[in-house]
Amino acid sequence: MIDFHCDTLAKALLKGELSANEPSWQLDINRLMHAGIRIQVFAICTGSLHEALAMISLFHDAAKANHVRPIYFREDVTKVIQNEDNLPGGLLSLEGGQPLAGDVRILDALFLLGVRALGLTWNNRNQLADGIAESSSKGGLTQKGRLVVQRMNQLGMVVDVSHLSPAGFWDVAQICTAPFIASHSNAYTVCQHPRNLEDDQLRAIAAAGGVVGLNFYPPFLVEEGAASIENILRHADHMLELIGPNHIGLGSDFDGINQTPTDLSDVSALPRLYTALEQRYGRQVAQAIMGGNFTRLLQSILPNR
Repeated sequence: MIDFHCDTLAKALLKGELSANEPSWQLDINRLMHAGIRIQVFAICTGSLHEALAMISLFHDAAKANHVRPIYFREDVTKVIQNEDNLPGGLLSLEGGQPLAGDVRILDALFLLGVRALGLTWNNRNQLADGIAESSSKGGLTQKGRLVVQRMNQLGMVVDVSHLSPAGFWDVAQICTAPFIASHSNAYTVCQHPRNLEDDQLRAIAAAGGVVGLNFYPPFLVEEGAASIENILRHADHMLELIGPNHIGLGSDFDGINQTPTDLSDVSALPRLYTALEQRYGRQVAQAIMGGNFTRLLQSILPNR
């Protein structure tokens, strides 16, 4: 299983370490192992380069403590998937390009420190692009944003369009030369929240060979009221009909959300989601959604050692 988005590093920054066991969080290393998560993508969600570097340092400390196996290259993905000790792999993703301050050289430096994915914006405007909260401006990628996408393609980094304005989305779809993803976004047709993706956006990600990570945040799943695994399956139903089984994954948003589905309160409940997917779609589709599709994507985009 692979989850392509959690915000646990932000909580770890307050604690001073990426703890192996922290019951107050929605996700920790021990529960990752028990749930069978093979790869967890850890978002670096901050507008500050200083805080971004501090989160990267905490991640490296966790790797040195043998709490997580860092993933930097294609072969690291294979090693983690095949490893019998069940220690989860971890991949770093910068959520929002503000810490770059529009400078591609900072992107290169973060790549050297192990960052392998980047979401161009959070909800607001930065020097790379407009976020979803700026959609009325009709603004997309800036020239600096275009240079960053091009450099990411050269380096072997995953381009993430979650939180990006519609105009920015289509700019990425036009210029990106590798598959791109929406790490934690759902289907707008099922739940009309601006953070969700329209059908033509879902089709564009699939056409590029990318993957959409199902987000567990209830307001992205249902327009009002409580949500459950059944609501996640309704988004999966729509995506499967629209783009097929090879372009859907998981992007839980654990530790970045203050509500969860009633039957999926933390990472330890993910096997329950797998069971529901398998019962509804069969084992092959369930395995693709729970990790196979993101595995394929990482092995096609990440650089060789």
